[in-house]
Amino acid sequence: MATYATAEPQFIEVNGTQFAYLRFGSTARTTVPLVFLQHFRGTFDHWDPELINPLSAVREVILLDNSGVGKSNGAIPGTYAGWADNVAQVVKALGISQIDLLGFSMGGFAAQMTALNHPALVRRLILAGTGPSAGEGIEGGDPAAFQRLATASNDDEERGSFLEAFYSLTPAKQILGNKWWQRMTTGRLNRSDYVGPEGTKAQVDAVIRWSNRDYASEGSYDRLHEINIPVLVANGDNDILVPTVNSWVLFRRLANADAHLHLYPDVGHGFLNEYAGQFSSLINQFLDH
Repeated sequence: MATYATAEPQFIEVNGTQFAYLRFGSTARTTVPLVFLQHFRGTFDHWDPELINPLSAVREVILLDNSGVGKSNGAIPGTYAGWADNVAQVVKALGISQIDLLGFSMGGFAAQMTALNHPALVRRLILAGTGPSAGEGIEGGDPAAFQRLATASNDDEERGSFLEAFYSLTPAKQILGNKWWQRMTTGRLNRSDYVGPEGTKAQVDAVIRWSNRDYASEGSYDRLHEINIPVLVANGDNDILVPTVNSWVLFRRLANADAHLHLYPDVGHGFLNEYAGQFSSLINQFLDH
């Protein structure tokens, strides 16, 4: 059986755009695949193997690159509703009637919109290191850290900016961050680069709209009560990129969902890497029961 390291990219054309994805794992326990939506500038080559492999050992996983990202062609959508439409169209083209969906960080914005705009598609929802669109109680992340992520243009700058954003700057946490970076950057061969300047600008523009109350009708904040499926919200207790309080607001506004909130101690945005074993186990429990 293929693993994250050995799975070959696959491609499907939808409405003139060729989408790239990895699809692998076991269908012995369930036939509902778990679809992953990645963070700012990331591709399906930027997941942590220690998170992915325990999940794919017991269920099929699909790691999907949005249009304009990684090995997918086309343009990056200007809204997260647009990304959600891409997810729904690709899943339908693959002949899949229902999915479990995990969105991390910016991918969590798209995951919320997928559940809202395509409710029949999503069986269970996992929202990691993410929050709703603009609204009361929502806080902005560290602008300097986000700017460094957006402008990093070589390996050293990318490593430095992600270690700062995902881990605290204490020596002990940076050691853990470097171990994650090593796992992630050696986890697959022929890896895609992080999204380049043009695509990054499009992603930044989408974040700006998501974070602006003037575009509330495009976002999730006022609609989260529409979600009525099981939802797992998870974050670290000290996230500087998507402040932890936003995950709390997200959880509280999922008024009609069977929502669960799990915060990991002494960790930030990179909690799903630092606690990869524990988080993958929690995900499997959540999806199986």
